[in-house]
Amino acid sequence: MSFITRLADAGSLLIVTDFDGTLAGLSTDIYDVPVNADSLAALTRLAGLPDTHVAVLSGRHLEGLRQVCRLQPPVIFAGSHGSESAEHGVTLTPEQEAALAHLDDTLVFRHPLVHVERKPFQYVVHTAQIAATDQATADAILEQTLLIDAPGTRVSRGKNIVEFSVSDVTKGTWIAAEIERVSPDVALFIGDDTTDEDGFRVLRSGDVSVKVGVGETAATERVADIPAVADLLTRLADARSAHLGIPRDTVGRFEAVTAGFTAEVMRVTDWDAATPCEGWAASDIVDHLLTWYPANLRNAGIDLEVTGDSPVTRWFSFVAAVRALLTDDRATAPFHFGPDEGRTVAQVTNAFLLPDIFMHTWDLAHSQGHDVVLDPDYAARNLAGLQSLGEELQDAGRFGPPVDAPVDATPGEQLMAYAGRVVR
Repeated sequence: MSFITRLADAGSLLIVTDFDGTLAGLSTDIYDVPVNADSLAALTRLAGLPDTHVAVLSGRHLEGLRQVCRLQPPVIFAGSHGSESAEHGVTLTPEQEAALAHLDDTLVFRHPLVHVERKPFQYVVHTAQIAATDQATADAILEQTLLIDAPGTRVSRGKNIVEFSVSDVTKGTWIAAEIERVSPDVALFIGDDTTDEDGFRVLRSGDVSVKVGVGETAATERVADIPAVADLLTRLADARSAHLGIPRDTVGRFEAVTAGFTAEVMRVTDWDAATPCEGWAASDIVDHLLTWYPANLRNAGIDLEVTGDSPVTRWFSFVAAVRALLTDDRATAPFHFGPDEGRTVAQVTNAFLLPDIFMHTWDLAHSQGHDVVLDPDYAARNLAGLQSLGEELQDAGRFGPPVDAPVDATPGEQLMAYAGRVVR
């Protein structure tokens, strides 16, 4: 994958990916699909980097996509092949509404396992439940479906589906519009199905198109399957993170550091798992971050509202709330009480919250048996800051005694060892 270096080093990068068959496997239940957590983690990390724009472009309607894909802003979603999109969406015309009404009366099937899905701009005939045991029958039903008279619609066949669309928007037109909006130096589009071919064909010379799986394609590159997509995205996230590093401005640093932690949140399978922080489970790491920082903000007269009924949803809410905080006038609000008196919210966030999230990223990853490479420059600067505190670090009870790091330890491992974690 020699193209990864070109993508990683691009001045500005646009990444667009399909969802079903690319980030998630297929299922007979369209709302219970196996999503590849490593792909979500890599896309999250990429979206947190400067000059890196990430979008998921799906044939699913927008609300349905949100139900199955946990990616969060700054990742953007485009549903119904791009017809539903904050950036380039369209509105149904009376003629299109009439065409959809005709389909509502026409798409009636006797087979009990044929599922007809009504979306804002499309009707989709699904035969996945039949194909699970009888692909020949599923194919025959789809071939007959293609013969249905459906004026005012564009009819296309995909994997165990036939789609009737009343919109002229395709993945190709959406990607072309997004390229014009973002003006990236390089664009990447990954997809697996026939509808993704429209996207491959609009990419510019120097852009990268990746087909997932077998079959004829206009794409310039190919990977075998969904795990191979995760490997590609992970390698790209590693390479681009190493190339760009962590920004020094507070907002940019917040995005990069929280994206690293969110990526590990995406990969958690056991919130009760023990962490390298003695006595703390994985969920305790999130609880810690969501407790001390909002409490501290009250000394600046700010109440940070965090909602959610699980570590995942509460973390997502926390990130959104802090992002909003740092991008409005509250960022310059001074602390009136406590040890941070006289500093601004942005200064305290940069000095304390972001290093805490950064270090606990290592803890959360290791609780799940994963390794994570912490940014070496930011790790080295945090290590120097901790070392400057001397014995005060342990006296305050926030860290255990330093432990020896291996002679070939990375800066991130040296940082964690100094904070009392056993590495390797």
